[in-house]
Amino acid sequence: MKRTRIPALAAVVLLAAAGGSDAATPEEDLIASKCTLCHTSSAVYTADSARLRETVERMTAKNPDWFKGVEMRHLLESLEKMLADPRVAEARAAWDAAAARGKALFSDPSLGTTGKSCADCHSAASLGRVKDAYPKHNPELGRLESLEERLDTMVRVKLKGAGLPLDDERSTALAIYLKTLR
Repeated sequence: MKRTRIPALAAVVLLAAAGGSDAATPEEDLIASKCTLCHTSSAVYTADSARLRETVERMTAKNPDWFKGVEMRHLLESLEKMLADPRVAEARAAWDAAAARGKALFSDPSLGTTGKSCADCHSAASLGRVKDAYPKHNPELGRLESLEERLDTMVRVKLKGAGLPLDDERSTALAIYLKTLR
């Protein structure tokens, strides 16, 4: 199956927050230039609209210089506008659907030949920080390893399955599911 490409946060922000206008506000510039330094698309797709103020306040405390000259009300309005944009809503729906497929795959013993699934060895609660762990250095490979590569290895080695090539939408779905865990 073909892998769905989800747009990067910066592209989503620029399209949605700027609303097609060439003149971005200081708040929209902040989102596009600073928020995208740390936050990936998953931050948009899993953002809780009800907690935007809390998130912005936390980020303001961490990086006060970034928020000079930015009005909190306008920043929250820009973020709410971005999350309400139909293109972002479509991407969020695709993310949610992929996460649901990944959750099902996490418990699916047919990924391998051992009769076990990921869930037989890993509790979802224990994987809440996996999204922050990858990519990470794998000494056996002598390089950084992505989450998707690790999933492929786990399926091949531990579950004795055919593996999950990087272009396999199951790999994407499992990775997205793991990124939703807290």
